[in-house]
Amino acid sequence: MHRPLILLLTLAITTSAVELRLEGYVPHRLDTLLLTREYDRISKTIGLTPEDNAGSLHIIFYRYYEQRKTGIRLPEWGGGGAIGEDGIVIPVDRQSAFYRSDMERIILHEMVHVALARAYGHLRIPRWFHEGMAMTLSGELQFEEQLFLSRAIITRSLVPLDSMERLNRFSHWRAQVAYSQCHFAVGFLLDTYGYDLIPELLRESRKTRRFETACLRVFGLTVPELERLLRKEMASRYRLLFLFADYSSFWIGIVGLAIVAFVATKIRNRHKRERMEREERDAAESADIGH
Repeated sequence: MHRPLILLLTLAITTSAVELRLEGYVPHRLDTLLLTREYDRISKTIGLTPEDNAGSLHIIFYRYYEQRKTGIRLPEWGGGGAIGEDGIVIPVDRQSAFYRSDMERIILHEMVHVALARAYGHLRIPRWFHEGMAMTLSGELQFEEQLFLSRAIITRSLVPLDSMERLNRFSHWRAQVAYSQCHFAVGFLLDTYGYDLIPELLRESRKTRRFETACLRVFGLTVPELERLLRKEMASRYRLLFLFADYSSFWIGIVGLAIVAFVATKIRNRHKRERMEREERDAAESADIGH
């Protein structure tokens, strides 16, 4: 249940004078203190300065049926959207179709997009990095991710990194694979290079004015080389997972094994019975000869 009220909240956080403005159908139990603390954490992790966060951040809650009237267009599977450096839109009556996140988690995801937009300004940042960072820094967990990746590897349907720019036009299934790849890519980089790479990548991007050049300097890899490395790593981890984790195949296999075991038992019992009958006949014939 949501109430149609306009709520204005202004809070200063330690590293940035950001001002959160919550507008529209603001949910009753929205934890605004959590949001401000988490935006502070996100800002620190990315390396934003107070100057980067000087402007207010509008979070607009609306009902999905108002989407056409408001001019907002989200994908059919989307649970929210970021608008440039100062806006987030969240439909209160419709969450993401495949990310089981609460309202705060969805807002945090979009906050990461806003923070990245503020950090990099007019520099072009690839969508795979945006989405991977948003999923990682918002703490989203998608337990089926590994299964999505495994299935995509087997069916040769992984999404090229440069195709992520058209993510909003993807189908439900293709979007699932794309988000899983983005999450894996950023997680792999953070596991390999550590969280210090994020502000370092920002500094190099601002210095060189190109994200791709910054990647080469920080990772020692071009983007195509990074993509080949990521695919190789995904394949080594998840190639066979889908075959073992697909529940329908699992149960079909169990039933098949049960049938084989049943038939084998029947055959073994028949042979045992025939052997016993044969031994009884041999014993009877021996007894007749003795008499």
